[in-house]
This record gives sequence, C-alpha cells and structure tokens, in this order.
Amino acid sequence: METSGTQALTALRGNYPAFAPGEVWLVGAGPGDPGLLTLDALAGLLQADVVVHDALVDARVLALARSGAQLQFAGKRGGKPSIAQEDISAQLVALARRGLRVLRLKGGDPFVFGRGGEEILALAAAGVPFRVVPGVTAGLGGLASACIPATMRGVNQARTARKHSGGRHRFGNLGRSAGTGFDARVHRLRCTHGEFRRAGHCRHRRYRAHTPTTAGSVRTSRA
Repeated sequence: METSGTQALTALRGNYPAFAPGEVWLVGAGPGDPGLLTLDALAGLLQADVVVHDALVDARVLALARSGAQLQFAGKRGGKPSIAQEDISAQLVALARRGLRVLRLKGGDPFVFGRGGEEILALAAAGVPFRVVPGVTAGLGGLASACIPATMRGVNQARTARKHSGGRHRFGNLGRSAGTGFDARVHRLRCTHGEFRRAGHCRHRRYRAHTPTTAGSVRTSRA
C-alpha cells in the first residue's frame, strides 16, 4: 500500500476495512468526479491486487490504485462487442481462487445497472467471500451537481421509469406526478421521452404538456 495514501485514509476513516486475499469487493466508483469517491472505495483501491473495471470509471479514479496493481478492462458499450457477463463473473471467481484481492470497480453504484447482483450470486455459488461498497449513483449525483432536487417538498415528486432491453414500458401511469424524471438507455432516450410526455398528456388530464421533466445521461466531472 502507498504510505501517503494509507496515512490520509487513516486520518479520515480511522480503522478502514482490510482487504483479505481471495476476497472480491464490488465497489461503486461514483458518477465520474473522483471527489465523489467514498473512503471505503479508496481503501479498496489502495489494497487491491487486481482491479476489474467498467468503461465508465474515470481514469483519475483508476490512477488511485496501488502501485503494482493490475488493471483489467471489463466494460460494456451498447451495440458494440463486449465481454459476456458470465465470463466476467467467472473471471472474478478465478482471480479470487488464485488468492488475489480482486476489486470489481463499477461506475456509479454497483447495484444500479451494474449487474452487481448477478456477480454476487456467482461469487456466493462459488464460495468466494465478497464485500459490497456502495457508490454515488449518477441518477442522483448528476441531478445534485446540476442543482436539481430529486424531490422537493411542495414542488415535485419523483417517478423513475427504467427502460430495459427486450421490453417496453407503458408510461401512462407515470403522468400523475407534478414533476417527473426517469432513466432510460441513451439510444432510446429521445423516443422514450416523447412517449412519456404523450402518454401523460393524453391519458391523464392532470399532467400537462408544460409539466417540467428531466431526462438525460449525466456524468459528473471536473477539469
């Protein structure tokens, strides 16, 4: 571990969690800005032997990994060739069985669109010990960075509709909110936003075309 990093971590965190050999940590890297990284995520980076990371993890976050740690890319991009999820899960198991400290680093939070649930099921089935370190999910961190409250008493309510591949949502029931936001796959965002507004406006008179909505793909970053 890097001396300067551990000293700073100890001063801020106190007794931080130890990363045992043969263990896997599923860690959320936040929405991009390294300032939104948690202290426990930093503790994992400073101790890991190998970091298996997604495409959305900022390079400045990866730079915090201890000297000598191996970086393995396991990112997915819509419409482009990607590593199969089953292969990623199998790789985590294989690395842990070699006695390595394996950090699975995901953008945002590991359980929000991160397939973290599938990976811990595979680890549990293989008898591999694991820890989950939550991260700031982009859906909330991005809104806050843009000074948009997700909820504000007396002003708005939040509704989240997530568009998954292979399915289609009906948005009519969501139009009852005074202010509404949703997450969707980026390549469907424009069409889905239009469907949402039409459904709310046509099926529920209480939801008007001018009702404020927020839709987008947000990633926080600082120069």
